[in-house]
Amino acid sequence: NIEFLGRIDNQVKIRGFRIETGEIEGVLAQHPKLREAVVIVREDIPEDKRLVAYLVPNQEKTTIKDLRSFLKTKLPQYMIPAAFVFLESMPLTANGKVNRRALPIPEATSLVHQISFIAPRDSLELQLAQIWSEILAVSPIGVRDNFFDLGGHSLTAVRLMAQIEKEFGKNLSLAHLFQGPTVEELGILLHQKTDTYSWSPLVAIQPQGNRPPFFCMPGSGGNVVYFHQLARHLGNDQPFYALQPPSLDGVSEPFGRVEEIAAYYLKAIQSLQPSGPYFLGGHSFGVLVAFEMAQQLQQQGETVALLALFDLPALIPSSAPKQLDWDDTRWLTNIAHILEMLSGKNLDISSEAIKPLTPEEQLNYLKQQMETVNLLPPNSGIERLRGIVQTIKADELAFMSYVPRGGYIGSITLFRTSKVYQDELDLFSKIPTDSTWGWNQCSSQPVAVEVVSGTHTTMLAEPYVQVLAGKLKFCLARVC
Repeated sequence: NIEFLGRIDNQVKIRGFRIETGEIEGVLAQHPKLREAVVIVREDIPEDKRLVAYLVPNQEKTTIKDLRSFLKTKLPQYMIPAAFVFLESMPLTANGKVNRRALPIPEATSLVHQISFIAPRDSLELQLAQIWSEILAVSPIGVRDNFFDLGGHSLTAVRLMAQIEKEFGKNLSLAHLFQGPTVEELGILLHQKTDTYSWSPLVAIQPQGNRPPFFCMPGSGGNVVYFHQLARHLGNDQPFYALQPPSLDGVSEPFGRVEEIAAYYLKAIQSLQPSGPYFLGGHSFGVLVAFEMAQQLQQQGETVALLALFDLPALIPSSAPKQLDWDDTRWLTNIAHILEMLSGKNLDISSEAIKPLTPEEQLNYLKQQMETVNLLPPNSGIERLRGIVQTIKADELAFMSYVPRGGYIGSITLFRTSKVYQDELDLFSKIPTDSTWGWNQCSSQPVAVEVVSGTHTTMLAEPYVQVLAGKLKFCLARVC
């Protein structure tokens, strides 16, 4: 049978997702307080596409909060508009159709201000709100609006922290954004007199709930923000913590071995949860860190109830570690490639262009390219980027030198995509081809395999993360 789904005239692509704006309009049309709805994509900031909904309400008014809640019950997160604009009527063409080109840029109007909206109350909050508005292409920004609810994601979070450092001279970690994802809460932090903040590797992405906490290790580079959607789909009763390395500050030396990272993270999680059973997970490079943490916990006599490995083959213990003899040019071009994969943007960096430059000049060139595509704010400090680069480099070198010990006596659950792992940076000497991707050689117990949707980089993003979250939630419930 063939099901008619409608025309694809208004199909768009945002951050890798194909979106039919007519589908969003159809859902909005079901809202009893709306008379008319039009959804378009705006690119008011170059290379930063955003969904904007234009709405004509009935006599009975509704609110943006109500509309977002309504859409969240019917659409995935990536299809929820970043901005909502209320109009008295839609602009029309001479033929009587909606004139989409005449729809206004989202801005502060009296119709957008609602009871729950609190405008900035001092110069610092105003400055923060202006930064948010520029980065998210949403206006107005209330002091209690949540950064992630407004469409913020891992790379916009990095840009936000860099812009705050540039304008206020304070280097906040991404953990502060999770602890206080509003203008009001960040303003309180910045109002504090001290210029130094205690660095914690523990990032409370979702600290609420009575269940045992799930601790998750990030991929190469240590940016934990991309776990936000997974934590959200696991629910408000499942505490979710991620771990980040101190080298992201651009000053601290990065760890050189997986064993060192694992010991550092264990000390952090045991400050929150002194004894087991522990629930651990990791994605990409974080898989190796999580596995080593589980090994060290068992050596301490602790119990690991769940070890969830997200999409990385095992480094076979019998194979010799692969050696890298890359120069600075190749390192930077490969790191740029990783950033391109994560962001979906072209940094236009080639070996030929940067080879004549000194290492410091190469780093500045990368910064300029990232500023050009809005991955960093203009004239941002070099320390934050230095932290990202040195952490990725150290993680890749640690990856190459780590050989998992066999004989792990706990259970392992591998969450893997259906596609063969793509070793784009040529880090593996050999990629196992069995269904467990070689992890059966590292454990004395059978390895459970869960096949999830998406690719290595999209499995934690909408809409694919919903499949991963569902399977992980089942595993957590089974062993709790």
